[in-house]
Amino acid sequence: MEEIIAKDYFVEDYIGDVEDVMRSIELLQMELENFVNQHVQEDLQEADAEVQNEAGYLLYTLGKSFYMIEDYAMAAEYFETGLAFNLDPNDQYVLEMVVAYGLALFNSGNGKEAIVLEAVYDMFDGQADFVFMMGLVYMEQKQYEQAIMEFAKASMLMEGAIAGSNSYLSQYYTGRIREEQGRIEEARAMYAKAVDYEPARERLASI
Repeated sequence: MEEIIAKDYFVEDYIGDVEDVMRSIELLQMELENFVNQHVQEDLQEADAEVQNEAGYLLYTLGKSFYMIEDYAMAAEYFETGLAFNLDPNDQYVLEMVVAYGLALFNSGNGKEAIVLEAVYDMFDGQADFVFMMGLVYMEQKQYEQAIMEFAKASMLMEGAIAGSNSYLSQYYTGRIREEQGRIEEARAMYAKAVDYEPARERLASI
């Protein structure tokens, strides 16, 4: 998948420049090291819920920081580690971390690995961002009809943090699938629906 997807996923948290984020990362890594040292005698994944939540949130914050400076591979590593803890799926940051993990995998060229998120589908299937991302997951696996079903489902949900996840992005990627399948008129129809999205306009003009 050649496009960088949801580059600005955490845009509301981006304060200052890359150097500011790098300084923040250094402080967060020190905080994480201190946290681990405080709990060195215990298995954190067997710790009580409060301790696991603190670990998960620290790792989420670090992953988010790397995502903002476009180091998607490192972001994915932190998100993956954070999601290994027993976290409350009703916490907003957990939803954001799940979605950001998938996006970081796609944006680092490792989209096929995101199929592991099938395991938490039932926890987040009411969220447009997550369902849209699962459409990308199935698209990457070449499970095209399943992908289209996810994009259609996303379009029926309330918009999330990813602009267009429940509208033009789902329409655009549906068009990409139909174009790949040689169903050009259907592809054109979907690109036309997403005409406010520049990549959709470009595809529409080229087929």
